[in-house]
Amino acid sequence: MTGNAVQRLAAGASLLRAALADRLFPRRVVSVAGLAAFVGTRAAYVAQTALYGYLKTRMGTRFPEYFEDPEFSAAIRDAAVRVFGSCAGDLTLYAVALTGADGRLDAAACAALARRVFPEAVVAGGAGSPATGLVAALAVRADGVLWANALHGMTIFAASAEDVIRFAPVTDAFKALDHDIVRNSVRFRWLNVREQLGRRLDPAAVCADWRSLAGPRNALASGREAT
Repeated sequence: MTGNAVQRLAAGASLLRAALADRLFPRRVVSVAGLAAFVGTRAAYVAQTALYGYLKTRMGTRFPEYFEDPEFSAAIRDAAVRVFGSCAGDLTLYAVALTGADGRLDAAACAALARRVFPEAVVAGGAGSPATGLVAALAVRADGVLWANALHGMTIFAASAEDVIRFAPVTDAFKALDHDIVRNSVRFRWLNVREQLGRRLDPAAVCADWRSLAGPRNALASGREAT
């Protein structure tokens, strides 16, 4: 295995170890920055385990060898970036919906908070600053979300569940065969993340922090004056 391949696998393993450590020694989410960090690390974990797990299943013991092929290695990296962006977007919207539930934030404030959290989450997940188009796409989604419905079912996570199979560098024949299995695997991973966030999130504290950052005009809670 080449040095570059070893470095890429080591980098992925490092992110997974960080996510596992976060699960073993959980911290309360009490700020906007904390919410972004949770979203970024958990989105990275879901993206990597889902995509690489699927590729490893399809490629078998030769999985590490594919990193040595420049063209295929580039395709894997591109898929990983795209899937992570999708995971970060889905989890951003869910996390904001949970934060603003029960009248804590109105729709406009939720959308504004999502636009704040998403870029920070992408950085926290190790992907660097997100592309302008990715941020714009998240903003469009945030403006169209029915926040009261976002916490029910798995619809808010549909994009990431589809994008793992969509962007995975495997043949169309395999994608057609594996579609439902991969989609359900991604959804199962999100169930655990949702449960973690539900236990760790202090929504009132995050809303208070958001009001202090955004100011009264952009952080109204259901029409009430920010305090």
